[in-house]
Amino acid sequence: MKRKCLAIDSRQTRSEKIVHTYGVDMCFQTCKPADQSTINIEYSVAAVESILMYTFNDKRLLEEALTHSSYNDAPSYQRLEFLGDSVLELAISSFFFKTYPDVDAGQLSLLRAANISTEKLARVAVHHGLYKYIRHNKATVLSDKVREFLNAVEEEEDMVVHGGQMKAPKVLADIVESVAAAVYVDCGFNLQMVWMIFRCLLEPLVMLNVVLAQPQPITALHEACQKDGKQVYVRYSRNGDRNVASVFVDDRFIASGSSETKENAKLHAAEAALSKLTDTNPQANLDLIELVETESAKQKVRELCNKKRWPKPTYRLEQELGPAHDKRYISSIQVELSDTIFCVKGNERSKVKDAENSAASMMFRVLREAGYA
Repeated sequence: MKRKCLAIDSRQTRSEKIVHTYGVDMCFQTCKPADQSTINIEYSVAAVESILMYTFNDKRLLEEALTHSSYNDAPSYQRLEFLGDSVLELAISSFFFKTYPDVDAGQLSLLRAANISTEKLARVAVHHGLYKYIRHNKATVLSDKVREFLNAVEEEEDMVVHGGQMKAPKVLADIVESVAAAVYVDCGFNLQMVWMIFRCLLEPLVMLNVVLAQPQPITALHEACQKDGKQVYVRYSRNGDRNVASVFVDDRFIASGSSETKENAKLHAAEAALSKLTDTNPQANLDLIELVETESAKQKVRELCNKKRWPKPTYRLEQELGPAHDKRYISSIQVELSDTIFCVKGNERSKVKDAENSAASMMFRVLREAGYA
């Protein structure tokens, strides 16, 4: 059981450095290799050891941990990934259990989920360059989705706590879990050793103050609305290859969010809705409650349907309120897209045509924030 810091000669160029291990100088490139499907496994092992600052007793474990199932000439990392998932879960659970002795199980679960989610581990693979050393069939693994994710991560300025703008490719999280298992087995199943290595890789950890300051958006939205006796609904649609989630509170449209996955689209929509509902700007709150209803709202929706070749919008009188001398009306509008149907209620108005216009105004806003207008 050995853990050695692999000294790197900082006098070398950016593209080439010297790793000193076992008394042998081994050159490796820090840039992405030209052909990762034929990469020398000794090169990969040395590079990953330098990232981990851990010297393997049995290098075959690390070779296996770096081998995707698409690579047919060696055992894949699937068994190690299965073990590594549990290893990291136990390591992070133990850490937070000791760190926060008075925190309940619910918050501990939130802390664990935020720190070892697929998105978190995929970002670890990106930030530390582990993804560069996977043995694989290039066409299978290094897909456009992986490249897009790498670009998306590079553009992120803050730590992502609850999901991201695009789905993290599972292969990136798998490689972190398989390498963790390889360390675990190699060091004699010493969980403390694994945590000592992987805590550095997982930094910055999402701590309790961050979870409390940035609660899970969907849970926070429901809790905020329940206090006021309001109901939250989320409706889904598609816009090209992206999922769109639209948040409604008591049938009133609040905000939309989009992503490649329904889960992240819902997260982004909930975040946007929370931001609007907690806005301290009086005018913003007024706009949220009343919305901006123009006389041309019905015309705008009709023109949009014609442009998109959707069926004509249909209106329905949902409620008729009040005595005969002071009638109030609530109308709804339905727009049928190619793959979904939007149905939105408007606000109370003194005339049916104004009630329909209120519904049309809300519908146009829904379609606009969902990316259709």
